Amino acid sequence: MSGKRLTREARRERILAAAGQVFASAGYDAAGMREVAAAAGISTPVLYDHFPAKAQLYAALLESEVDGLLAGWAALPGSDDPEVLLRSRVSAIFGWIEANERGWRMIFAEAPSDPAVAAVHRSGQARATANLTSLFHGVPLDLTSGIPRPLADEVLAEACKSALNSIATWWWDHREIPRDEVVALTVDLLWRGLATLIKGAR
Repeated sequence: MSGKRLTREARRERILAAAGQVFASAGYDAAGMREVAAAAGISTPVLYDHFPAKAQLYAALLESEVDGLLAGWAALPGSDDPEVLLRSRVSAIFGWIEANERGWRMIFAEAPSDPAVAAVHRSGQARATANLTSLFHGVPLDLTSGIPRPLADEVLAEACKSALNSIATWWWDHREIPRDEVVALTVDLLWRGLATLIKGAR
């Protein structure tokens, strides 16, 4: 007697899990759809029925990784202390990175060249900026720039995100450095740079 037939959504999740293993092992360029189908236990035509191209498959996998990163971040408790809030978010980001090497590689260590993949990557980066921007809402900043505050918050968030991205990329090649030390260094950089803008900190 054959096993229970998978729903389309369940089969899609199986494909994504298999694709994650294949891409992590071979990298995007070397990975083939035939290898993904074999790893998922399905035929290549069934795989193409779900994902007509390798770029679409990779883009879906990348989007799921971004969802996982941001979901864990969104679940963190709030705080009235900006430094505590920043440290908890940085710690959560690097904690997720350490536990999800595949996502780490896809989001931070590989530069997507395919237009379809690059579009998903840009969307994920924009979502990360939006999440970081919310950290600045309600924090009194002694800005010397005349840029409207909502735009200033976005610029500051973009700068923080760029620093986080750069450090995460660097950490990929220096994984002997403990996560707590990477978190501490990142917070030192971001907080000591931002502290001069916080009213009452000077």
